[in-house]
Amino acid sequence: MNTTIIHECVHWDKHRKAFVLERLYNEAASCISCEVVGGAASEISKKSTEFMEKQANQLAPRIQMPQTPFRAKANEYIATFLRETDAQYEMDVMEMVIDQLAVDFGVSRQAAKIRLVELGFDGAIGTFNYVDGQYVRPHGFRKGSIEAYQTFTISAQDAAIQRFSNPELREKTANGDYLFIENHYVYNSPLYVCTDMDGRLILTDYARAHMNECCLVFDLSITSKVESAYHTICFLNREQSDITFDVKYHNGYQNAPPERQIAMRKKQQEEWLNIRKQMTDDPEQCMELLLDWRNMKYTDLGDLIDRDPKTISRIVKGKTAPNLNTAVLICFGLNLPPMISEKLLDVLGCKLKPFDPEHQWISEALHVKYPEPLWVVKEYLEQYDVAI
Repeated sequence: MNTTIIHECVHWDKHRKAFVLERLYNEAASCISCEVVGGAASEISKKSTEFMEKQANQLAPRIQMPQTPFRAKANEYIATFLRETDAQYEMDVMEMVIDQLAVDFGVSRQAAKIRLVELGFDGAIGTFNYVDGQYVRPHGFRKGSIEAYQTFTISAQDAAIQRFSNPELREKTANGDYLFIENHYVYNSPLYVCTDMDGRLILTDYARAHMNECCLVFDLSITSKVESAYHTICFLNREQSDITFDVKYHNGYQNAPPERQIAMRKKQQEEWLNIRKQMTDDPEQCMELLLDWRNMKYTDLGDLIDRDPKTISRIVKGKTAPNLNTAVLICFGLNLPPMISEKLLDVLGCKLKPFDPEHQWISEALHVKYPEPLWVVKEYLEQYDVAI
């Protein structure tokens, strides 16, 4: 409401002469219709009305939230909330800061967030984001580490499309180095990934505060017919709207994790490679090896994936025809990394078909969700109508 009022006041103060001028040759003109989201419609030239809309859209928040007092209040609230909550990172209090500024200046949460970013408070970018219909926890990154058109946060569908279509991203994620967690491709290391109370993988607080160190970057571009000047609002607030985006992996651009974390991953991969080398083309030998590796028995696995242990045993012994669904459940139940799950599926004669949509989603989960509990994997697949 307040933004709309200020927006129209800008038109009255700055643009009313244009309206008077039109009436000199167009007596039918009674108003200049206007939408706050952009796109004034009148007999005045399209270029002129677009300019007036851009000016009103850009001036309104600056009038409501003047630079000097707004910045001063923002810094005051950041310091106050950090002290009161004993928070370690600015990202942990930024949503509180935004809400308080919205109240103080009589604006929306969205407007306060955008104004903060305009004034150089990059910590506001990672706040109040909703992707795939879910709230994305606040996150931060080193100032200047990404451009205005880039993001660490994408939808699961965009993530899958990019992994399927971009060879560089597919290679980078082929061996489980990066997991798709909380709508980010994050480096698979204990410094960045941990579990919550339900056993689900989440980003550590350190990871959320250092996204530039551990997460892959994606470029965003607008594909719908919207003026590019509108991009700031849309990029910061990607809720359901008529705005559509094209997401692309930023080839070759990512900030490398510290050497110590890379060394830990290499050690883990060496363990995986050693297991992979021990696997033969004998299903029973492979299953015995993997169960021993995970310190499990057929009964443990059966309980975990809701299958009769005898059924699993008959499959690996060749007494029962292998079932793709059961084979996939075995891979997820044992939390097998990609290089090992691919071999096991091959040995069981249950290869995934590359151009089958359901198989594509299962393959995606095997690559980026393999360390997750089975119930998390099922939830991930169910949103794409894939049941296992």
